[in-house]
Amino acid sequence: MRRTILLWLRVTWRSWVLLAAAVLVIRAGAQQPARQAAAPRQADTARQTGEIDPTRIEGHEKCVDCHKTELRAWSASKHSTRAFDLLRAAPTALEYATKLGITPENIARKSLCVECHATPQHDAASGRVTVLPGVSCETCHNPSGGTDGWLNAHAVYGPPGTKREEESPAHYEERMARCREAGQLRTSDLYLLAKRCFSCHVVDDEKLAQAGHEHPKGDFELVEKSLGEVRHNFFIDPAKNAQASTLWIDPLRHSPGRSAAGRMRAMFVVGKLVDLETSLRSLATATKDDDFSSKMEKRISKAFAVLSEDLLAELKRTKLGELEQLVKDIQPTLEKLGADGFSTDDRRLYLEAAGKVARAATQFADRDGSELGELDELDLIPKGPFDGVFQP
Repeated sequence: MRRTILLWLRVTWRSWVLLAAAVLVIRAGAQQPARQAAAPRQADTARQTGEIDPTRIEGHEKCVDCHKTELRAWSASKHSTRAFDLLRAAPTALEYATKLGITPENIARKSLCVECHATPQHDAASGRVTVLPGVSCETCHNPSGGTDGWLNAHAVYGPPGTKREEESPAHYEERMARCREAGQLRTSDLYLLAKRCFSCHVVDDEKLAQAGHEHPKGDFELVEKSLGEVRHNFFIDPAKNAQASTLWIDPLRHSPGRSAAGRMRAMFVVGKLVDLETSLRSLATATKDDDFSSKMEKRISKAFAVLSEDLLAELKRTKLGELEQLVKDIQPTLEKLGADGFSTDDRRLYLEAAGKVARAATQFADRDGSELGELDELDLIPKGPFDGVFQP
């Protein structure tokens, strides 16, 4: 009898403990949804910071089933060939590496060089680290792998068997949101794609610049580079390398007002804004007044002049509220920079100005360019023909 009573008490006690624990879990869960929803996913954070997670890199071979012609265009570009070859064959690569303390065998394997000249890939399961030759698809469009990656999600148009032209508007919006959350940079992400370009086409590392690594010859012009040899707009018409991103002007999803000319106008302005932002952030990292800081000052001055003098002063019929407010906000900082020169004491000012440029660029990137026709009269946008455009 005593044993039975003890057993009953033990079971009852355990039941109360489990019940109390369950209540606490439920209460805790009810109090935490907001915090969990606010926490950014790793892939989505990468969209904003530009950081590339090597463990999520799948490799361009995963793209060939749906993007055969795009892969052919990429394979013929300098992104695929010359970028990586420079690390192995260019005499300057060894010169820079020596000054930076990088051993010759590591130049093309594990160094800061591969971040822009190749695609690092890390297999988390095996721990194996490899370097995929060339600036690949995921370098520009962000890593696609992982259980929550965008690789498979971005091409699913509905239930099995649903074709692209049969996708419902609701499913399209849901798919875009899912891919955005997974970190994908699509053609509509003009500002973030431009930032990805400038992150490598402007030497923003002071030590690398001091080692002798020059900026690419001439200014990096976003329109010219995007519509030149890296152009790969074949998704709607595989026989034609369209001048504008084909999904950006897709008649299934967008108004007929979108055009290649409008895209170029918006791309030109966003390119100047990102150039200004990148140069300001780079200047904020400088440790002394030297050739590196001087080059960044020149880039800042030139980009700001295009925005404030060529655009705001010359365009009479076009509303440019974002740029007007930006120029007003950052002009004091740039006037101080021009009058006093670079100073490490002003780093906070440079970063604050860069943040304001970023906000203006993000806002401006939503334009389709149709209302910027007056810009064509200024003869600022490269008109082509552009070099190295791949044709099937």
